[in-house]
Amino acid sequence: MARRVLNFLYNLDRAFASLGGAPPQETISSEVGRNANSNWLAKQTRWALDKIQPLHTEHAVEHADRLDAADDGQEK
Repeated sequence: MARRVLNFLYNLDRAFASLGGAPPQETISSEVGRNANSNWLAKQTRWALDKIQPLHTEHAVEHADRLDAADDGQEK
């Protein structure tokens, strides 16, 4: 049951990121990680997320990149 809840939250995260214009494989954390160098709010959010879990946004970006590579950039 716990795994189902985590899966639901992960997919909800991806849905909210998509509403903000992100590709389907992205999460809010991966978008924050990608935009932290060019956006003040993303930089502050990255700092907070990485304080809670070290390298959180970096791992989120790596995960999104692996998903993108697995389907050659096409959501299947």
